[in-house]
Amino acid sequence: MSTEQATALARVLDLQARWENHRDDPAKTATSAADLQARQKAFEAFRAALRDYSAAHNDSRFPEPTQNVPERLVIWCRALRAVFRRSEGPGSAFVLMKVHRLADRIAARTGTAPVAREPVTDRDATVRELDAVIVWCERAAAPAVKGDAA
Repeated sequence: MSTEQATALARVLDLQARWENHRDDPAKTATSAADLQARQKAFEAFRAALRDYSAAHNDSRFPEPTQNVPERLVIWCRALRAVFRRSEGPGSAFVLMKVHRLADRIAARTGTAPVAREPVTDRDATVRELDAVIVWCERAAAPAVKGDAA
């Protein structure tokens, strides 16, 4: 993947996460006209960026998460990390909010501690946070060693 393609894809992922975070935020019920307009504006920005990306890179697949288990989330996080490493963009707090939301669901379902969070200020911080989620997923997916329950 070229730097240009990675930067374009990082932008699409950021806009998608921005829209999904707004959509999935229980505090934003979309019962007010302002919330509904903000949600629609975020969705339209994502769709336009995805359309432009798909037109320019029609042979590429768009990475999507499988949310249910750490083994699948880690695969998606590795794909995100590869994109952000190659991009020239600023990173994305919105993508990490989405990643953490998915990891939190797994933690709640499995009774494990959620992944720790650090502030995201740039692309390198985004990559470091994705590394932390990858490590967390690998630990969450590791089978318990026999005799540990003693």
